[in-house]
Amino acid sequence: MAQGQIKLQGAKEIANMFGDLPKQIKQYNVWKALWRKIGKDALEEAKSKVPKDTGRLRDSIRFFTTRRTKKFMGIYFGPRYKGVYKSKEKSGFYGAFIEYGDEVMFWGKGKGKAQKYMQPAWDNHKIRMTKNAFTEAIDIVAKAIKRHEKRMQKFGKWGY
Repeated sequence: MAQGQIKLQGAKEIANMFGDLPKQIKQYNVWKALWRKIGKDALEEAKSKVPKDTGRLRDSIRFFTTRRTKKFMGIYFGPRYKGVYKSKEKSGFYGAFIEYGDEVMFWGKGKGKAQKYMQPAWDNHKIRMTKNAFTEAIDIVAKAIKRHEKRMQKFGKWGY
């Protein structure tokens, strides 16, 4: 199975930069914006590598968060199958069957051929993601501070 953990270069510096933001700006939202920005190319490549059939799997590949990712300031990207994507028209529940077809026994009913789409996208972009993280973090912090100042001018200290 694919291990999606990366060691972020300059992570302490980024954490310190995010930690210096005003208390009203939620730390998790800033981290989430960073992960979305640096992971966008990998997400697009994964969507482009999905075997074309109905397009449901391609459309279900998104960034998403869970309680656990909020705890560790992280984010996932991959096929969705819960929430809005619960219906059969939008679900990507079979994404693992396509990605790991030769490794997954379909409840004893046979094997499918693996058609990798997430792993190649991850492998092609993980180095670039870690290298660009610090410069992207500076942009995200600047936008967060600008948004914060604008909100404080409009609503004062009661703006949050």
